[in-house]
Amino acid sequence: MQSGIARLRKALSSIASDDLKIVVLREGKASLRQYEVRGKILAIVLLITLVALPVTYYIGAHLLLETAHSHRVARLRSDNARMKTMVYNFENRIKSLEQQIVSLSAMDEDLRAHAELPGIPNEIRRVGIGGGILDPSADIDYLLPGSDVSLAALSGKLDALTRGLKLEQISYEEIRDELKNDLSRLLRTPSVRPLTGGETNGRAARFGPRRHPITNAIDFHNGMDISVDSGTPVISTADGKVVATRYDPNLGLYVKIDHGNGYETLYGHLRRISIEQGQVVKRGDVVGLSGNTGRSTAPHLHYEVRHYRQPQNPVNFF
Repeated sequence: MQSGIARLRKALSSIASDDLKIVVLREGKASLRQYEVRGKILAIVLLITLVALPVTYYIGAHLLLETAHSHRVARLRSDNARMKTMVYNFENRIKSLEQQIVSLSAMDEDLRAHAELPGIPNEIRRVGIGGGILDPSADIDYLLPGSDVSLAALSGKLDALTRGLKLEQISYEEIRDELKNDLSRLLRTPSVRPLTGGETNGRAARFGPRRHPITNAIDFHNGMDISVDSGTPVISTADGKVVATRYDPNLGLYVKIDHGNGYETLYGHLRRISIEQGQVVKRGDVVGLSGNTGRSTAPHLHYEVRHYRQPQNPVNFF
């Protein structure tokens, strides 16, 4: 380092001891111009230049860095302001969703009561189901300096909303399945008259002990008789599967339908059968036409309802 400085001083001393002459020849002209620069002046100019260049470079680089830093800070401040606005909007939307969850919970409890399902305890509704979205100990509030909104708190609220929605989804699926099962049971339970119109046929129509209209003997009547014109359409009183379509000396042409859940219905004294054994029928489907076949004194429909093979009074299913 010292040797370099010494050489620089020697070079400047050499320049200062000599004068510099500059000859200028302009193109197209024969005249010459000569300029003379004194060595001391040249040495001073060179010295100033050597000192000024690094200083100028340093100042210029510093100004450029300051300008870039100012732009970056301004942009960060702008981005931070936009982020704050977005976070405030998220907070408002979360509050709205929290209110909707409360309304859904109230409707859910009402539906569970109608479906005869047990209610969900408040402590479970508050906790919900599932894990957190973000570790509550995570320090992320530094991302919004100077803001009164806590990102960690927002994360906790989102976590609670997510768990609340999971709980509502599970409850909804439970209610849906229960109602579907109830609807299926309802459709498979005999609950309408087997034909439109008609009248009960006096004492012979009653369910229970009676005097047989032909033998005059006391027996138990397993169904009910409905007087109706021959050829009247007879319908299935519930969804089910046809398990018998045949002739019996007493019942005449008859149809038996298995409805599941232990229920069976029988339609006797038909003039014609309109369905086949093994066929699946819906409530209201025509199974045949009323008639006077078998052991019968007049056109009518003999209708039975059995539950786990035990005769039931059909009147209770109208």
